[in-house]
Amino acid sequence: MILRHKFYYLGILAMPFLLSLAGCQDLTEINQNPNALTDDKTNPAYVLTSVITGTASELADISFSGNVTQCVAPAAMQYVQRDFLEFNTTNQFAWIPLNFDYRGLYLPMSNASYLEKRASGNVDSLFIKGTSKTMQALWFGVQSSSWGDVPYSQAFKGTDNLQPAFDKQIDVFKGILKDLEDANSYLAKTTVVNSSVMIAADVLYTGKLLKWRQFANSLHLRYLMRLSGKAAEMKAAGVDIASEFNKIVSDPATYPLITSSADDASIKFPGTNTTDSYTLGPLVTTTISEFYRIKAAATIVDYLKVRNDPRLTVWFKPVDVQTLVRDKGADVVIATDAAGKVKRYIKSYQTGIDTSLYVGLKIALTDPDSYNNNVAAQRTQAAALSSSVYNSGAANPFVSYLGTIFRTNTDPLIKSVFISASEVNFILAEASSRGWIKGAAPDYLVAAVSASMDQYSIANGDVKVYNPSTHAIIAFNKTEYLDKLKTEFNAAANPLEVIMQQKWVSSFATMESWFDYRRTGFPNIAGNILNGSQGTKIPSRLMYGENETNYNPKNTSDAISRLVPATNDQWSKMWLLQ
Repeated sequence: MILRHKFYYLGILAMPFLLSLAGCQDLTEINQNPNALTDDKTNPAYVLTSVITGTASELADISFSGNVTQCVAPAAMQYVQRDFLEFNTTNQFAWIPLNFDYRGLYLPMSNASYLEKRASGNVDSLFIKGTSKTMQALWFGVQSSSWGDVPYSQAFKGTDNLQPAFDKQIDVFKGILKDLEDANSYLAKTTVVNSSVMIAADVLYTGKLLKWRQFANSLHLRYLMRLSGKAAEMKAAGVDIASEFNKIVSDPATYPLITSSADDASIKFPGTNTTDSYTLGPLVTTTISEFYRIKAAATIVDYLKVRNDPRLTVWFKPVDVQTLVRDKGADVVIATDAAGKVKRYIKSYQTGIDTSLYVGLKIALTDPDSYNNNVAAQRTQAAALSSSVYNSGAANPFVSYLGTIFRTNTDPLIKSVFISASEVNFILAEASSRGWIKGAAPDYLVAAVSASMDQYSIANGDVKVYNPSTHAIIAFNKTEYLDKLKTEFNAAANPLEVIMQQKWVSSFATMESWFDYRRTGFPNIAGNILNGSQGTKIPSRLMYGENETNYNPKNTSDAISRLVPATNDQWSKMWLLQ
């Protein structure tokens, strides 16, 4: 997947290149600039900044982007659907023509690896090692979870090895777990970050050691849980998943965790130019059509509506033109109501017409452009009555668009999230339901959902809940919501399903829910697919791109041979899923 790098990387290079030879001198002499800042002289603090901001940029692009190749997981997990152009690629999983390239994720990873090398001799060497190990583990986890076997032990060797071997996935994850154990140890041995430049360069936590340890240990739990289905093989390889998990949770002094939203590993977008703005904001996604072609998916819209969940009105816009069943004379009448809102009135109820104020696209439609009877003449009439009704490329005023917070260059609610308190509490809820740890699963579940509300600044009493019966926006009753959730959990035939459904909601627009779905089968969303390229199957992986198959063919072929079936497509299963 070719990803756009939005942040400056401060000139950090994985390896120095000799750009020119002195034209008139002996060819054995190299013209050198004594004032040049070579990679071995670059302050590691600047590298740390590039790792953090580069990670923020890449994770945001993987989540949402006008670029179709970067929106496949959110569409697969039915947070959004596309229309107008290229909808079959995302909605119907026709991924094969795309050039998915994991090397697109390598810049923050390679800089994190380089950061570790620069730690030696630095006054803050342990802090540098701890942060670099944490960030490398984050990225190797994302990369291997997406593609399967990837270069790990031979990665980042530069010209010393341009065709690295692909480590088996079990070995990659063993390395990740070891890196995170080491990261916590390095950070625990650090008493203070000495350099003010290093503190300023840490744009994630400003040198707060406890928060970095919480980040590392929370990632450790994420990847232990991801390996839950491979516990026997991991135990044979020397890692007891449940015991390791319990060791971390039962010793918070040694292994502090992110449990409050205030400690989330997340970073906001400055929003000042094209390099530091949110991916769907007007500075980066300049064409409004590219923004509007990403529509709300019916699966999540309907789930939130039924539960009176306030996140619905934060994440999605109400339709520009609501359809109501009213006899206004003609079969269809476009007019303004008493409040000046444009409405579409139909004389009688019609199958397939959604009269809600929040309408999501059904999943993998063959003709999503026309969903909810999106007729060009009716759009034109509506736009003539109100300039707020969008009527150009990707217009469908009868379906919900993404919320306005996603169309800004910066917004306090829009951050690039590395891992959150909400996710950690969901992981703890699942571990409790599996009997790995002490503590009540319903309590962890409630804490997880509450943290998700905090993440989006939703408080008790906020007027953010859509009432599907009256179409009014009413106050949020947080206590009632959480009590109903506990009741649902306690009554469930499979409590894990309740946990994973809510985790899916709280993981909105990230890849985490895709990784969870492949592992657990929850939420049970496959049946919503109307016209998938393989029926109701949801893809299992990203494909190795042409850079690998063309320039590292033998090692890529070896990695593909370990897939089941041994085919480089989105349906083959990596070791983690076999």
